[in-house]
Amino acid sequence: MTKKLYWKYPYKTSFKAEIIELKEKGLILDKTLFYPQGGGQVCDKGVIKKDNEEFNVKFVSKEGQNILHHLSGRFQDYLKQKDIIDGKIDWEYRYGVMRAHSSQHVLSALIKNEFDIDTSHANIFFEDVSLQIAQRITHDQFKHILLEFNKICTIENHHFYSKFIPLKEIKNQREIIRGKIPDEDVLRIIEVENCDLICCGGTHVQNSTEIGPIYVYEFRKGRVIKFMVGNKAINEYSKQNVDLIRIVSSLNIPITKLPNKIEKQIDLISNLQEKNKILALKTLELIARNPNMTLNQINVGVIETEMDYKIISKNFRNFPPNYLLIIKDKGNKFMVLSNSQNAKADDVVQYLLKRFGGKGGGNPSSAQVILQNNPKDIISEIKLLLA
Repeated sequence: MTKKLYWKYPYKTSFKAEIIELKEKGLILDKTLFYPQGGGQVCDKGVIKKDNEEFNVKFVSKEGQNILHHLSGRFQDYLKQKDIIDGKIDWEYRYGVMRAHSSQHVLSALIKNEFDIDTSHANIFFEDVSLQIAQRITHDQFKHILLEFNKICTIENHHFYSKFIPLKEIKNQREIIRGKIPDEDVLRIIEVENCDLICCGGTHVQNSTEIGPIYVYEFRKGRVIKFMVGNKAINEYSKQNVDLIRIVSSLNIPITKLPNKIEKQIDLISNLQEKNKILALKTLELIARNPNMTLNQINVGVIETEMDYKIISKNFRNFPPNYLLIIKDKGNKFMVLSNSQNAKADDVVQYLLKRFGGKGGGNPSSAQVILQNNPKDIISEIKLLLA
């Protein structure tokens, strides 16, 4: 069984260990500082050395009670069972993951403590966290949580403790332990002082102030939260701060008024989009009643618009029979709709492809094409086809 040094020495970066077994993909040691992927946390990175030979640890996984270190290169030619090796983890990477994991504990605990909402699952990466909670919270509730989080992780100093407790001794603490309790003889408990108590096998910082502020880049449907910590968060904060200053300068407003300004602009854009939609639908009604031409009893209409193709397709059902509608979108893109057996949409597209090159396809009622060369007069082309 591999002894887990990373539990007792999460800040240690190097160690010596004995190879107890060589595998096709790597090796198993009698002890290790390398955390194996599991519990939503990514594994450590680093190197294993023997004399002058060095091998990258590209992945670390659990194998029963052992930990398998997946190595790069032809390690089987240089390493053998009972060799003593030197292991060294990538500390910058480890510390970024530690800060991310500890930040997730604090955030999940606050959501549980404030609103009695559990975390469904969490993924811990290097300076990046993605979690989903069991129930929806509002933006105002999330704002409150972030305020409390940033106090704990920047101003207040809550200690992280880890301890091992036999399962039989944990009965009277079940109600205060957040999350599920594994069915194991001995449980590893992570306690965040005055904040959280949970079973966890991951690596963590010693104090909450090591986490620092987080940068939330996604809060979706009130349940999905994605954020950065550490250098990633600092870099993004700095970049976004300067970008916001540039934007508010061009708008000639203070940065504190930007959210209200954006909301007003969104409302304005929504109103304009709705008006454009109404105008476009009226245009469709007009072209349905007044085609550009009628040839061999086939009505042909041509319009140029960037309206959603689904809206056009839906409203085409109201067009009179024997109608061929050509819609010119951006550039050389054309959409063709037809309810005529004598002028099928895919036939029109194939004709245009032969004449002007490009790519496209479809079926008798609906087809699309992007032409290599732009027709000077699409109506004349359709006349030639239908003549």
